[in-house]
Amino acid sequence: MANCCDFEMVVRGKSENVDIFHKYLTDYENSPKNFARIFSAEIVSDSVSEGIRTVRISGDCAWSVYSCMCEGKHTYYSDGYGERLTCLREATKELNLEAEVRSTEQGLNFWEHYRYKDGECLCDEEGELPCDCFDMESAA
Repeated sequence: MANCCDFEMVVRGKSENVDIFHKYLTDYENSPKNFARIFSAEIVSDSVSEGIRTVRISGDCAWSVYSCMCEGKHTYYSDGYGERLTCLREATKELNLEAEVRSTEQGLNFWEHYRYKDGECLCDEEGELPCDCFDMESAA
């Protein structure tokens, strides 16, 4: 069983393209493309300004955003996990979107931050989560 990685995502673009992107995250049966192993992806806020729609999505996926939504070594996309898989680079290019994702994975103690616009990676960062340790003897 995979460790769960929690993510928050902001997606911005034409309304119909944002809907298609959200289907890639959630509709494994009817969507022509999908991201790999997304367990949940709920739209938690939705707004439109000057014809541009912005949604905030909260969800979780297997292992990491990198392994489920990106391409490269040790990703589902690059390892041939499925012929309908897409990645952030491909999806944002195809749909003319901007997507920013921040994640945390408590089990393996790391965070991630990715930002793509029209297929271009503008941010690719990760690091260790701070460790909140306390002294068991003083807690008793």
